[in-house]
This record gives sequence, C-alpha cells and structure tokens, in this order.
Amino acid sequence: MYVGISSVEIFLPDNHSLKEKRQVTRSIVERTRSRFNISIMEINRSNLWQRAYIGFSVVGETIDQINKTVEDVHNFIENLYLGKIINTKTEIIRMGNEV
Repeated sequence: MYVGISSVEIFLPDNHSLKEKRQVTRSIVERTRSRFNISIMEINRSNLWQRAYIGFSVVGETIDQINKTVEDVHNFIENLYLGKIINTKTEIIRMGNEV
C-alpha cells in the first residue's frame, strides 16, 4: 500500500479580502473532496488574500495509481478556474512490508 501526500499553492488574483479567499478555498476543497473522495483541507492559513495552500492525501496499491490520482486532482483544481496553481509538492510513502 502507498500513501501520496501533496500540497498545492494557489494564486487567487481576483480576491480582494480574506473573506473572498475563504469562500474560494472552501469551494475548492469541497468540490475536490466530493469529486475524488479524498482527505483534503486548507493548510498553512496565512493572511495573504491572494494565496491559498491546500493539502491532500490519497491511498493506493501502486505508485502509478497514486501518481495518476495526484495529477488528476491537480488538473481538477486548475480546471475549476478559481485560481492558478503556482507550486506543488508531492511525496509518496510505502506502508507495510510488502515487496
């Protein structure tokens, strides 16, 4: 079993307040969670209205499966057109003693 963990930094150019940022971030998180049934949340809550940081994790049987799901989530977030992904970081961890 493998666990993929990814963080996404999103630039939100149309936001002009923290309230707008929270609304957009909540929408991204809820829509992505609903579409992929993954664990996802806002991380690193900063007071920058035009930056959002979202983290999520996925579980799978193969590294290829994890990579595809992570890539699909990144593409889905980008295709919501609520912001522009400017940075991502992904780690994959093998769990257990399987060879």
